[in-house]
Amino acid sequence: MQKQTPKWLDLFLTAFGAPGLVALAWWAGAFHAQRIRELQFTYPILNITGNAGVGKSTLVANLWKLVGSSDAENRNLSTCSMGALLAILARAINRPVVLEEDGFGHDGYDWKALSDCYFGGTIAQRGSNPAAAGVRFQGALAFVGSELETINSRIVNIHLQRTPRTADKNQAIQALYDLHISDFSEFLAKVQKNREQLMYRLGHVGAYVESLQVETDDRLSPNAARNHAQLRVLVDLLADLFPMADDRNAQHDAHCLIIDMAWSHVPMATAAPTHY
Repeated sequence: MQKQTPKWLDLFLTAFGAPGLVALAWWAGAFHAQRIRELQFTYPILNITGNAGVGKSTLVANLWKLVGSSDAENRNLSTCSMGALLAILARAINRPVVLEEDGFGHDGYDWKALSDCYFGGTIAQRGSNPAAAGVRFQGALAFVGSELETINSRIVNIHLQRTPRTADKNQAIQALYDLHISDFSEFLAKVQKNREQLMYRLGHVGAYVESLQVETDDRLSPNAARNHAQLRVLVDLLADLFPMADDRNAQHDAHCLIIDMAWSHVPMATAAPTHY
């Protein structure tokens, strides 16, 4: 007998579909980001994009709610100095840092330092306090807004499309809003507790890398292939931890979407097949 899908997850899938599940997979991995880097050297930077009004902020707000924060802990690059941001990054250990931006026209930002968060690089600016020189980033970094062309090989990009707002979707979003923080508590507890299952799933990254390279005729860079393979094993981890109804095909749809996301990193991929 199949176990019942948790109420919060059922609502989440109705509200955000496959893009939401992929974002949730990355979010789960963020709470093991440094452990993943210790095994596989990198953890991808998440980039959530889409036109105004497609639901980027609503999705991220619900991701924060899943880990006990009633207010989204996003940082806006137009109001946060690089020094303040570096301090935030230094404190983030196996935890996401979400940055909102409006076009990357912000003077004074060290984009190389931010891109180095991909492999847990040092996060101190040149000229900063020498005591911070050896501090390495141990969390996971996400951007919400414009596309990150400058660090393309280090990101996984979830591009939210404008879709019809059905009654079911609207009701699910409202129901998520109405749930109490305590209704989401099992997500983080299970994600942090099941390290052995995470390790087991990470052992399948190589197989997914090979599958993605076959899918793209070996045109993915090693980084891009590993980034998307890691996402795929994290989707599988979620399915291990939280039952999903078979009739939703949620896990399958998420894998298909990740394959399509990987195709965007293939040079001159103007006619990439669509799986999702």
